[in-house]
Amino acid sequence: MDDARQNARVSREALRRHREVWWEAWRKAQEGLPLNALEVRIVRVIRMHPEYHHLFDDKERFLDRDFAIEDGLNPYLHMSLHLALEEQIATRQPPEAAEALLRLMERGLSRHEALHQLLEILGEVVYFAQRAGREPDVALYAARLRELARR
Repeated sequence: MDDARQNARVSREALRRHREVWWEAWRKAQEGLPLNALEVRIVRVIRMHPEYHHLFDDKERFLDRDFAIEDGLNPYLHMSLHLALEEQIATRQPPEAAEALLRLMERGLSRHEALHQLLEILGEVVYFAQRAGREPDVALYAARLRELARR
């Protein structure tokens, strides 16, 4: 197997394993089973998005589905960014994320609406880093969050 095909297979397996964590958290929550701390956060994000609940109806389809750009927003990516942002806010890393969230909510946005404004910035920073083949620019991310908080 050539390197490109091997890398694609490994990436696909890693994606499937990552999605299984989401699947199991949702399944356990639906069955009223105890959740660990990560699962609690995952379920909280899923509950924020009832429009995606149907994705959890068919395990194999959920685990293996590709989301093309033409499909619009990738719900799995969207919820994963939500989870990353929730972690940033909880740990205050970077502190600008929690500060921007607070400022937006003080201006009357719901927590979810405010999170979506932060998510736009996070998504762009991650996207451009991936396109450039490097790590996300944390300083740029923090600066954009500060700018959002000041608007």
